Amino acid sequence: MKNKPTYLFYTLKITVYAAVFLAVVFSFLGFIGSYTERTVMDIKFNADKGSMLTIYYRYQKEEDFTPEKAYWENGEDTTLVLDKRYILPENEPAQGILIVPGNESEFTLSLNYSCKNGSGNIELEKAILNDITLKNGKFKVTGSDPYILIEDIPLKPYDKVKAYGLAFFAALVTVLLLNRFVKIKALAHLAKDLYESRNLILSLAVNDFKTRFAGSYFGIVWAFVQPVCTILVFWFVFQIGFRNSDVSDVPFILWFMAGLIPWFFFSEGWSGATMSLQEYSYLVKKVVFKVHILPLVKIISAFFVHIFFVAFMFAFFLIYGVAPKISWIQVIYYSFSMVMLVISLGYITSVLEVFFKDMGQIMNIVLQFGMWLTPIMWQIDRIPKNLIPIFKLNPMYYIVQGYRESMIYGSAFYNNIRQTAYFWGFVLVCMIIGSVMYKKLKPHFADVL
Repeated sequence: MKNKPTYLFYTLKITVYAAVFLAVVFSFLGFIGSYTERTVMDIKFNADKGSMLTIYYRYQKEEDFTPEKAYWENGEDTTLVLDKRYILPENEPAQGILIVPGNESEFTLSLNYSCKNGSGNIELEKAILNDITLKNGKFKVTGSDPYILIEDIPLKPYDKVKAYGLAFFAALVTVLLLNRFVKIKALAHLAKDLYESRNLILSLAVNDFKTRFAGSYFGIVWAFVQPVCTILVFWFVFQIGFRNSDVSDVPFILWFMAGLIPWFFFSEGWSGATMSLQEYSYLVKKVVFKVHILPLVKIISAFFVHIFFVAFMFAFFLIYGVAPKISWIQVIYYSFSMVMLVISLGYITSVLEVFFKDMGQIMNIVLQFGMWLTPIMWQIDRIPKNLIPIFKLNPMYYIVQGYRESMIYGSAFYNNIRQTAYFWGFVLVCMIIGSVMYKKLKPHFADVL
């Protein structure tokens, strides 16, 4: 029997390390890969007069060139310097680029590329010139059909072996640092203590939920009225005022509601957890009280309202004639994921708020920006493609998209394993940081408060 705790501890430790390792691998491949799955051509074009430059490209040598990118600007007796960036789709390496400079008498041109296998300069001296001569780095038009054809361009397939090698190396370093600086045993004790205090946490959460509206005539009804009014206001502004059309044949109000309802809980739960130690300072000063349960009290209190709104969302979908799907059950998974996210962030910010009183104001600004930077009222495919990976770093993107995939599109959460791995890796890292901060700074809470 003496070996049982040790066995459980090492099983937990190996499980955590394996989860972190896989999360880092998938996150690395997903994030870095999203930036390398495109080819960028930097083109600098200098002509003596107003000019027109057209770029064509193809992926197979037997294909015809099709117009894809074009740029022109007219001027009189002025020098035009064109410095333009073209992003080419990277389904496969491009096999040819055709540059049509127009009928300018003389111009200079340079091409640089960055793609999956690196970056460099394309040697135009090796290009095929038609009705154009090249001398001393300058091109001169000699006929009526000038063009520059580049066929041997150094755009090669992605080196996946190198990418996976770097991903595994980054994951290994992460695990080694985790083993060196983080005490898994302390985290296990914290988790066990929270489980044993579950009845106390639930009791305090229920009491917190009731006392928030104590003394008001309608009581806890206000907890539900304000978010419902917010949904109706946003719906009126965006669908009636701005006349937003349906999204993928889905009524805008349904698409919008599936994104806004999880944000309500995230915003209220995180801000409440951040201020929990300050609000319950009289409990923090008690020597025997378990201070680490207070952020959970505020989060569970906010979750009561979230349960109502999930039921409200289900009812609204049924009213609109949407047939229930088996994927609706996934809302439970995404709600649990969001609770874990709020707990991990709440532990960090609640500790910081004790020592840095401006944390509450900073939180309000972060949440205000976060609501608009999360694709709740807009579709993520409307932003430039190269910015999408940055927006996906927001962990609430995973939650909002998950609610919509569950309620509208019927997609399973395991279909996006990389985003799932990144999300849980983010949560785990924040949980570790928050737990370590609590352990180190807890003895000073009572003195500061």
